[in-house]
Amino acid sequence: MSLQATNQLINDKDKSRIHYRTFHNIFLYITERCQLKCNHCYMGERLKRGLSMTYDRIVNIMNHCRKLGAKYITFVGGEPTLHPELPDIVKCARSIGYDKVYIDTNGLNVNKLMYIPPEEISYIRVSLDGAMSATHDKVRGNGTYEKTLNSINQLVKAGYKVGITCTIFNFNIREAPNLLSLADDLGISLVNYHVFSEEGRGIKNSHWSLSPHDWINFYQNLEKIKHNYKTSIWYPPTWASPEKLDTYVDEGYQGCLGCHLDRLSIFPDGICYICSLLFDLPVNYGQITDEGLILNKNKNEFEMFTKAIFRSTEAWLSGCPAEKILEKNGKMKTPNDLISMCRCWKSQI
Repeated sequence: MSLQATNQLINDKDKSRIHYRTFHNIFLYITERCQLKCNHCYMGERLKRGLSMTYDRIVNIMNHCRKLGAKYITFVGGEPTLHPELPDIVKCARSIGYDKVYIDTNGLNVNKLMYIPPEEISYIRVSLDGAMSATHDKVRGNGTYEKTLNSINQLVKAGYKVGITCTIFNFNIREAPNLLSLADDLGISLVNYHVFSEEGRGIKNSHWSLSPHDWINFYQNLEKIKHNYKTSIWYPPTWASPEKLDTYVDEGYQGCLGCHLDRLSIFPDGICYICSLLFDLPVNYGQITDEGLILNKNKNEFEMFTKAIFRSTEAWLSGCPAEKILEKNGKMKTPNDLISMCRCWKSQI
């Protein structure tokens, strides 16, 4: 093998290890309409205004983001299946060149999803907040648990790759093993756990929150019991001891995703955020217009992220800058023996 070919091979291998890429992940909020009013929804007041994007605007934004380097796109809401042109939007995303296309859904409008060929979707991620109706329905409304289970069954049987997204509160934290068993029975290949975050409508239900140590005990237990189940498990560490942080760094964690501009969340009015924890604050990164991305020249979330780099020789040791902002606003503080981690980064068990 020539020296040039060897160097190219090394470069290719090095690139495959890069976990963060500029605007790699796009979360496109195609509509703020939703048939539910979940008690933890981070969308908050946006659900009341109920804005939606036109098909042409969605296509325009997807083209802009591809030019920025985007390869993965997730269609979210509100409830994305309430957008009348969702199947055409997914087809267009593939034709533009997105490598992976995801849909995050409450699963209640399964007929709309069935219009999308399974091969065009990398994952349909369905929200299921517990292994029993009592817990799921407490969050999403009476009768939604059975409807969601029925939708998941239909999607799996139709050949879609389906994952479950479960938000963990202090009242469903003990259901994790049961949910993993349910996932195996349903043929689910991925369970994605989230820790409840006090944003949007969740602010009024702060009594549902977990302490940092409760969340750590939860995911450490997942690591112990994973071998009993077939499904893959993802979770955001959110908080970690300094010793455990080394493990996550080896896995690819590089600190605040905002410092790397890895992701962009775009709302129907074009407002763009890098960090989902800051959706309640007027510190957005910029706005997508017909001409492209326009930076916010006022107080900007990116300024907060980059300042964190200067607090330590190791960027991840300074903790999550968004968590620190929320702590100043009265949210739960990170204990002194722990380091706050970026909630947008997921570990896989």
